[in-house]
Amino acid sequence: MKFKLNLLKNINSIAIGFGLFGFTAFPDIAKANTPQKCTTAIGAKVDGKYTKTAAQIGNAMTFCTDTPERFEITIHELGLCTAQPIQAGTPRTFSKDNCVVTMTSTGVTADLASNVVSLPSMDGRPQSNTYSHAYIIITNTFGLRGSVTIKNGAGADVKYCSATNGDSTAGTTTGSFCTAQDHTETLDDFGDGGFSAYFAPEAMDGGGKVSALLTAADANLTTATNAGEVKRLIGVFETNSGSPVVISDSTNGLEMQLTVTDIGYGIQFQNGEPVDFGSMPFKPVFATF
Repeated sequence: MKFKLNLLKNINSIAIGFGLFGFTAFPDIAKANTPQKCTTAIGAKVDGKYTKTAAQIGNAMTFCTDTPERFEITIHELGLCTAQPIQAGTPRTFSKDNCVVTMTSTGVTADLASNVVSLPSMDGRPQSNTYSHAYIIITNTFGLRGSVTIKNGAGADVKYCSATNGDSTAGTTTGSFCTAQDHTETLDDFGDGGFSAYFAPEAMDGGGKVSALLTAADANLTTATNAGEVKRLIGVFETNSGSPVVISDSTNGLEMQLTVTDIGYGIQFQNGEPVDFGSMPFKPVFATF
């Protein structure tokens, strides 16, 4: 997924397609080591299907990340910052004092796994500066869908599909494949045994870190104190794995590429079979031109 922002003048849209970031339905996994990609854990894909059987997968591998068929979010704002905008303190707070807003909207909803969407243009251009962080503000609800196909002992394809609650349907073989269903995931708590609005910086696949804050939808983006108050999720990324974006007077534009390929969809396994689907986090890569 890429979008380009022309810095020399105002533009009518920012194109976004194929992938954007997700925060995980599996927080304990995300806060531990970076999980394996399914392409590593259960064999290379051939025509979109994995080569291992449930017996070969077994219990040695219980989780991997894959590519979703649907990844729908509602975007409210994008920006670049010269410092981490999530401030220390109790509670943590979000500040744009060191940031420049590159897009703002009442809400643009898009299926970022498959479509291109136009976003409102920036009013002007970012100040020439060194930007170490980027942020995105979205509604805290994700629309997802996905499936995974492995082999059975006879070598036939067996497909597992997402159900409306995010569970996996029972495997179906060639000729009677299941159909993946849309499921919705609401992220309203980062806590483990008690509410937490803050997701501390964690290393992502390929380097860099992501952090997040859950807030209300008011003008000040007030940090939520309980799950019922959560309406927005603010994701903050280190730009280019810790290498900042430098915008100078000669910079013509900024490209931001984000992908869910192989990493945006978490699949939980039991006895070698998929049992649960959900979102996983990932990071953007920036380039100036």
